[in-house]
Amino acid sequence: MEKEKNQPQQIGQITSLLSDRCENCGYGLKHIYGNERKKWCWECISVWNRKEELTEIKADNQILGMVGLKYLDAAIDKLNEGLRDKLEGLKMRQDLYIYGDVGVGKTYAMAALIRKYVYKGYLCKRINFDGFCVKVRSTFAPAAKVTAYELTNELKKCDKLFIDDLGLKSEPESQFAYDTFYDILNKRQENMQPTYISSNKTIEQLGETFDLRIASRLKTAMSIEIKGKDRRG
Repeated sequence: MEKEKNQPQQIGQITSLLSDRCENCGYGLKHIYGNERKKWCWECISVWNRKEELTEIKADNQILGMVGLKYLDAAIDKLNEGLRDKLEGLKMRQDLYIYGDVGVGKTYAMAALIRKYVYKGYLCKRINFDGFCVKVRSTFAPAAKVTAYELTNELKKCDKLFIDDLGLKSEPESQFAYDTFYDILNKRQENMQPTYISSNKTIEQLGETFDLRIASRLKTAMSIEIKGKDRRG
């Protein structure tokens, strides 16, 4: 009987939370400051504060640390009109999957998005997936100064995560690589934190080298194929 009495109250509390969304992003819950409930969630407030404190030098240093000198000047307005329009139409919390042959401009497009979001105040991280897996494996050494949890947790919590060159291998990925990627992607999707991925495989082909569950989770992403000749050649 006691459980039945409490149930309507619990349902009411959940309904109240779901209807009390951030008026900026529409996803996070409005935060409470003192005794007053504000209009924005903490995440949107944090992004706004970072943008207000950001200088051009600070922004470019952040971008340089992620993309290197080669892609430092990458920008959305330098992309072809079709690709630019698609990227500009990307929803705030939507994942992105860019695929195509080598050298067609996938990394440049990712770097252009990084520049856009850094200047908006978002906390961005970028990894090469195979290189990151090597880094995680190195934490198993007795002398390691950082744990695998610390490395992956950093990627789970950032505002925008960029993963370059996912699934380059033609053979099936190892269980370790699968577990690492699934853990990061699944947690980010649960928290509606967008992940931006580039690959030379379609989502269906990626499902063959990883797992159908990975492919299923990526089908909610905006999928963009970039075609063309190898520009590096």
